Amino acid sequence: MKIDIALLISIISVVTVLLSSLKNSKKQDFSEVEKKAVETATINVKLDAIGNDVKDIKYDITAVKREVTSLTERMIIVEQKTKSAHHRIDELVGTEERKE
Repeated sequence: MKIDIALLISIISVVTVLLSSLKNSKKQDFSEVEKKAVETATINVKLDAIGNDVKDIKYDITAVKREVTSLTERMIIVEQKTKSAHHRIDELVGTEERKE
């Protein structure tokens, strides 16, 4: 009977230890999963913010390209008008020199 009681106590102890370790490992697994989920969510939010910033920069660059194109076209027109004005001035100066 003494052996049976000792064996019974041993079995109960082993079962208790196994259940306790299983319960603790599940808690640790859950806390790890929770930490990873928080980290992943944080990374996703940061990546979304970076993606939005990149889109904003892309739109800004496109706007700057349009402005440069517009300014280039305006500059060409001004250069043409300047050439024309110089040509007319040269003709007027040449005409006045001939009169004198």
